[in-house]
Amino acid sequence: MMQPFLESLAIHLVRSEGERLERTQILLPNRRAGLFLQQHLARHSPRVQWSPRIYTISEYIEELSSLKLSDQVDNVFRLYDVYQQIMEQPQSIDEFYFWGEIMLKDFDELDKYLVDADMLFSNILDIKEIEEPLAGLDQEQIQFIRQFWTGFYEGDQTPEKEQFLDIWKRLPILYRRIREALESKGEGYQGMLFREIAERIEEDKLEYTWGGRTVVAGFNALNGCEKRIFSWLQQHEAEFYWDYDHQYTEDDSMEAGRFIRANLKLFPQQVALESFRDLEKEKQIRIFELPSDVLQAKTVHRILEKKDKNSMRLCTDTAVVLCDEELLMPVIMSMPDTPEGINVTMGYPMKNTPVFSFVDSLLRLQHNCRRSKRGVEQFYHKDVTSILLHPYMRRMDLSEDHPLIDEIIRSNLILVDRSQFTEELELKIFRQLEGPGDLIHYLKEIFQQLLEQLAQQTDKLQQELDREFIFQLLILLNKLEMLIESNLQITRAIMERLFRKMLSGLRIPFEGEPLSGLQLMGILETRLLDFTHVVLLSMNEEIMPASHTGQSYIPYAMRLAFRMPAREEMDAIYAYYFNRLLQRAEKIDLIYNSNSEGVRTGEMSRYLYQILYNRGGEVIRPGMEVKATENESIVVPHSPVIDRKLKNYLLNGGSEKYLSPSAINTFIDCSLKFYLRYLAGIGEPEEVQEEIDAAGFGTVVHEAIKVLYNEIAVNNQGILTDVALKGVLKSDKPEKVLRDVFTEHHFKGRKRDSLEGRNIIIFRVMLRYLQKIMMTDAAIAPFHLVSAERSYKRDMKITVGNHRMEIHLGGKIDRVDRVGDLLRVIDYKTGEAKQGFPHLEALFDPTLRSRNSAALQTLFYAWLVEPEHQGEQILPGLYVMKALYSEDFDPALTMGRNSDRKRIDNFAELKEHYLSLLTQVVIRMFDPGIPFVQTENEAKCRFCDFAGICNRTAID
Repeated sequence: MMQPFLESLAIHLVRSEGERLERTQILLPNRRAGLFLQQHLARHSPRVQWSPRIYTISEYIEELSSLKLSDQVDNVFRLYDVYQQIMEQPQSIDEFYFWGEIMLKDFDELDKYLVDADMLFSNILDIKEIEEPLAGLDQEQIQFIRQFWTGFYEGDQTPEKEQFLDIWKRLPILYRRIREALESKGEGYQGMLFREIAERIEEDKLEYTWGGRTVVAGFNALNGCEKRIFSWLQQHEAEFYWDYDHQYTEDDSMEAGRFIRANLKLFPQQVALESFRDLEKEKQIRIFELPSDVLQAKTVHRILEKKDKNSMRLCTDTAVVLCDEELLMPVIMSMPDTPEGINVTMGYPMKNTPVFSFVDSLLRLQHNCRRSKRGVEQFYHKDVTSILLHPYMRRMDLSEDHPLIDEIIRSNLILVDRSQFTEELELKIFRQLEGPGDLIHYLKEIFQQLLEQLAQQTDKLQQELDREFIFQLLILLNKLEMLIESNLQITRAIMERLFRKMLSGLRIPFEGEPLSGLQLMGILETRLLDFTHVVLLSMNEEIMPASHTGQSYIPYAMRLAFRMPAREEMDAIYAYYFNRLLQRAEKIDLIYNSNSEGVRTGEMSRYLYQILYNRGGEVIRPGMEVKATENESIVVPHSPVIDRKLKNYLLNGGSEKYLSPSAINTFIDCSLKFYLRYLAGIGEPEEVQEEIDAAGFGTVVHEAIKVLYNEIAVNNQGILTDVALKGVLKSDKPEKVLRDVFTEHHFKGRKRDSLEGRNIIIFRVMLRYLQKIMMTDAAIAPFHLVSAERSYKRDMKITVGNHRMEIHLGGKIDRVDRVGDLLRVIDYKTGEAKQGFPHLEALFDPTLRSRNSAALQTLFYAWLVEPEHQGEQILPGLYVMKALYSEDFDPALTMGRNSDRKRIDNFAELKEHYLSLLTQVVIRMFDPGIPFVQTENEAKCRFCDFAGICNRTAID
């Protein structure tokens, strides 16, 4: 490997300072670079001696300043106190928090760049005011300000402009008062500390007390304060060393050298540590195009697994750099085993961790919990399930499934009582809180126990990650606890919202042991570090460089006017980071995601285009054989197992099973669906029904009619009269019966549960349907109720090949009654259904988009009841709820088209033809030579539970 910059600096220091390194103070951009420099100094020093003093610029400023660096969260709350004093109608703290962070960031930059706040935040109505000599602005700055305010005042005065001006005029007040509040406590945010030192230097009030050598090395973009401080150090004979390459410093068009070129003029190097022409040397560069982030992580594994394990022991050998920090977890989980492990140094968003998802579940649990009329604490079933199935909870219990989840589904528990929980951790979680302080204590108690129990897990890497996640959460909770004690006006709701916002913006500062092993870091952590092999991920244009510079109250033109950083500066900074990282590397792997899904463009970074243009080469697209294939139809042939299950439907099959009209209709529509549901036994997934579904709607209405009609029939020798029906209608009996049936069906008999939400509306609709049926029947009364919700069965003889079989068929018929001499078989339909069909063959035609399955079912019922009512005229009919409201309602089925349509009032006329068609369907079902196949009529797949199995999930 080419000699790292820090090693060159260490050799120079040892040679020039000899055995008196303790007399040297060194300023570096970051702490990690200091550790690497110390390692190089130790290697090249002739004997054991004291190390030099090594500072980051922030640490150096803190040592010089009379102010103590304040906490960022405290700063937001102090700014909020000031905000409340100057606003007539201030927002709550949780609404202000995000904007407060932006203001503090702007104030920090304002101070670091030595901007006059009063001048910046002035509402310049007269452009001539800024042209006065005392303003101290040059013509370029004046032009930017004129450009902004001229454009601002063009056009109408909109509410947005008025809101901006209102904030703009308050910003200088907020700026001054937050500084005063912090200074009174002897504290300051980082920009205040920088500005204090810069102003003391300007006023010649800062004494230089260091008696030894001062070295400043490796900086790039300098703010106004840093330039003034470095000038002060330069006056006291400080030495400056810059890490750069002539390729981009000698070419003014290259943005990577923008700041270094200026630095070399302001603070020239006393000694050239090297030739700085490493980018010209031969390097092995590969560019990979991959279609997903997961494949990026997997490709890193493939790249590193081929490396010599011993070479990766060196901290300067290999670095994996994540331009997109959100790739950290996938990359960690994809890393090969290395002798010294993986050293992570970068920030990671808390919002992407399991801690955040668990906290979110806990907050939702508390938000939705309540006390019943009996005073029992109850929790929403989705919140309970979310917590019990969370990875943290599952690691506590080695069993796959929690028994309470099964009980929630089985008993349709929409709200779960606290008494259902027995484990220690569960009892801590599932309890109702009151004040904001309770929430902090609640979360701390839960996560402290989790920390103890997760420490016992065998996965060492996962244990370390979880420990870091939870540790950072507990730090935040401790801060909030102290803030609440001094801000008692914070309500529970505000506290919850504030905590969510603070947690979502929190970053986990991973810091590994940097002096050995494979280095995994973000692009900002690579400053001044050199590696033999560099792997950069997410080299996409909107990520490297980033497409935005963050939120700010200071407009772009005003930033340019007052020499504050704008997007051009950020582009130049990232260009420097990238090129500097490549300077001394010998092997470079650059990976980008070509997927253009969502807001991503899938475009490679401009830096990759530059490499391709300057060095040539090609983009590697790892081979994946992709070919378009047509989805083959799923075919399930008969087998001994399937035939054994079919025998359950035979008269002598040893089972009470029978083929229902629903099974027949399913087989006609899709024989594969029949196989999956009735033979393979795959049903709909069980889940809690918060609102009664369409099937439950029909079941409850049918059962309520049965209870009411049976009670009337028992008291009137089976006869239902109009007097009896109207008498019941006038009473509260229908509502009482319907409520009892609803409770039994939906709440599984739990009478303490009550109707809520949409179920109240659904119940009222049910009651209207029930009353309408009774009113319709009162108009044809008296009639004899033969049966209600009774099961009927009948056998059918078929021949399949040389085998004669007797099939068991049956079904539960909603109602059989006798009106005059006419026996009616009635099926209630609470959903969509039609009473007409063109001909009997249409009832059995699977290709028809709107095959009348309801008519086939009602005719099937008429055939079932025939043996018990020999010689009677049977009318098959449908009580379609919507049709009940027509004045000329007639439940009878009709057959034919238009003027040829005829009313079916005697099933006997259709029986022979209908039975022939039905028999053919049953024969196909039992024929071992006819497999079960998916339907070709894909319209039937729209609402099918098995569409995913059949690869038909995209049906419109």
